[in-house]
Amino acid sequence: MEIGTRKISKEEVIQVLESESILILATSAGDRVTVRPMSYINEGLDILFQTDMNSLKMQQIRDNPNVALCIGTYQIEGTAAELGPPLAESNKSFANAYKEKHPSSYEKYSAYEEEVVIIVTVHTVRQWRYESGQPRMAEMFFA
Repeated sequence: MEIGTRKISKEEVIQVLESESILILATSAGDRVTVRPMSYINEGLDILFQTDMNSLKMQQIRDNPNVALCIGTYQIEGTAAELGPPLAESNKSFANAYKEKHPSSYEKYSAYEEEVVIIVTVHTVRQWRYESGQPRMAEMFFA
């Protein structure tokens, strides 16, 4: 069976990111891979979330910033970087958007000294699609 490929549009991925509230984040370091659901916001294709700077996911991101995410049937790969505390002036747009999309998480965690904002710069998006009963891999790549 020959598997063809199709392109995914940037607008399609942004629409999915904006319509959902939870995604799955996979991180790894050494021989250990872990996965968990995360509340997030997006700014275009950039995916942002907050977490405890002492958590296992942060230890893994510091060791290996390459992460994978899953939202619906979309498989996403990217690079994670720290942006500082959620309530820092430099993260004001994040804080406002996160408070609107995830008010209870914002209230519970954003003011903790240990919280940090992470941004994932997306490099690859993939999704299996079936056209006329045939599997097609839809893809989008960024430099």
